[in-house]
Amino acid sequence: MPALWRLTRTETAHRVYDALKAHGLTATQMDEYVVHTSELEATRDPPTGVEVRALDSDDARVHEQTYDAFAELRDDERAVCAFDTDTVDSDSFGGDSLGDDSVDGDSLVGYLFLGDPGLTYRIHPLETDVTFSGGYIRRVFVAPSARNRGIATTLVSEAVSLADEQGAETVHALVARDNRPSQWTFESNDFRVERTRSYYRIGPWRRQRVTER
Repeated sequence: MPALWRLTRTETAHRVYDALKAHGLTATQMDEYVVHTSELEATRDPPTGVEVRALDSDDARVHEQTYDAFAELRDDERAVCAFDTDTVDSDSFGGDSLGDDSVDGDSLVGYLFLGDPGLTYRIHPLETDVTFSGGYIRRVFVAPSARNRGIATTLVSEAVSLADEQGAETVHALVARDNRPSQWTFESNDFRVERTRSYYRIGPWRRQRVTER
């Protein structure tokens, strides 16, 4: 089966992938990265000028006005967010509140979603449901203007710390096999590939495979 998942790395190629998928031809491989929270070291400090905060789902949805992804944030997830403090009044982060509608949505420069331990997710590229015994990180994003500053690495580090506080023994993430930037982000936080999940479909013929690493 050709490595069709490689077609997803550019906008033009992604359209080719979607067209093939619409005609019943698809192939996906995703590496499942795992870190054991018992191996957790100190949480990374955010880059200068960046504030990292965990928001409950209700508080985080104000940012849907800026990033559509927040519309799919589940009630049993939290959003770990990075804010550019140069454009945010520090009073917005006062007190114990984890969310504040007064925070300017344009100041949000990065985020990820962290699920509680033991949740089940529909993994659309694999066309299957997967239950993760530990916490699950998804939707890692940093605005183009804020990249190459270590923000994604800091967000993942904070998410692992939060999962540890929830009693999770492990934290998981699924990464496309050709998504090298995401691989670097998780590997720099001591995540390692424990298994590869593969999915192939040609018309009515389907095959799921999980390979332990």
